[in-house]
Amino acid sequence: MIPETIVAPATAPGQSGISVIRVSGARSFEACSSVCGDLGKPRMLKNCSIKNSSGEVIDSALVAFFVGPSSYTGEDVVEIHCHGNPVIVDMVIQEILSKGVRVAEPGEFTKRAFLNGKLDLAQAEAVSDLISAQSDVAVLSANSSLSGEFSKKINELIKSVVGIRVFVEASIDFPDEEIPEQDLSFALTAVKNLQHSVGELLKASKQGVALREGSKVVIIGPPNSGKSTLLNVLAKEDLAMVSGVAGTTRDLIKAKINLKGVPVEFVDTAGIRKETRDPLELEGMSRAHKTLNDSALVVLLSEPGVEWVTGYETYKNLKVCNKLDLGSNQNTPNDVDVFISAKEGKGISELIDRILKEIGFGVGLEAPMLSRRRHVECLTQADSHLGEALGVLKNELGLELAAECLTLTQKNLGNIVNPVSADDLLGEIFSEFCIGK
Repeated sequence: MIPETIVAPATAPGQSGISVIRVSGARSFEACSSVCGDLGKPRMLKNCSIKNSSGEVIDSALVAFFVGPSSYTGEDVVEIHCHGNPVIVDMVIQEILSKGVRVAEPGEFTKRAFLNGKLDLAQAEAVSDLISAQSDVAVLSANSSLSGEFSKKINELIKSVVGIRVFVEASIDFPDEEIPEQDLSFALTAVKNLQHSVGELLKASKQGVALREGSKVVIIGPPNSGKSTLLNVLAKEDLAMVSGVAGTTRDLIKAKINLKGVPVEFVDTAGIRKETRDPLELEGMSRAHKTLNDSALVVLLSEPGVEWVTGYETYKNLKVCNKLDLGSNQNTPNDVDVFISAKEGKGISELIDRILKEIGFGVGLEAPMLSRRRHVECLTQADSHLGEALGVLKNELGLELAAECLTLTQKNLGNIVNPVSADDLLGEIFSEFCIGK
């Protein structure tokens, strides 16, 4: 069955100088020729007058066409560059729809690119990540994945798994012959090396997820310890009210901040103190506790002469002593990780470096490959199956079991770039895309 021809604006809605309308499918040339006239030469922009069914000119535009499979989707594609008036864009699309074309679903152009072998699934996901990237590091990372760097690493791992499987399954074919010691040693070493490589990519993928989704850092401390001042300094604007009156911050104040290219959401919380009976302040403290569940790091803030608030030892935390501008006459709390003066901006650079390190990004960060939670899940499963294969080989429990573990490893890795049965997965992934991509 030939797929239907689809159309959608490829540029964002609203007024602009230019809007691009994309058409893909077997009827694209026919439909667009009836609206734009002669399309000219492939891959070359051509002036055209877009006309309605009555022959009236809707707009003067540029048009280009791409013959499949040498196009983004792998199908015949036409792109119309008209003026960016939403009324014009809608009129042009309505004319094209009248030629037996339908409106594209979200992400359908990229979905067709995947189905036609122009991109693997990891690269297709990188298209969406590139569009939604919120920092320069995220842009570079998405482009790295889109170019195939992440897929290349996955395919290299799959190739290694296949090599080990061939060796193990060949041994199964000769059950009467005892496996030589050196052959068993080779298989063990190969699985160990492969598990190490998967573990390294898993670690990098978790970092990629944090870069894509951002990390949450919660600032906890007693009243007047400088939490709101610190948030304002990190955000470089006055987001939180600063006052010497205890209990000023009642609700959570959130700020998404770009820390050296890494998106981090900081949460300023109500000061923690036991003696208050103010219901609003108590509610603020309750909300502070609730926001910790999905945090990557807790910044425990205090000042000279004041000990840390307790009850947060189970969370990954960084102990920061503030207000060094007041002098060192008072004793500082124990186990300080970073000393700062939020008021004077001292120690902030060191604090940022420590925060990035604690959430998985070291100093001198290079752009990792953007990853998704499903990539991490697949790599985690692959790592687990390799661990099982290693145990089977060590304890000589049977090559059939080892082969099955390696088969599952290969399947998990393959699901990242080219899942065997992917209808539900594709629907979930491409539904997140914008229409026209």
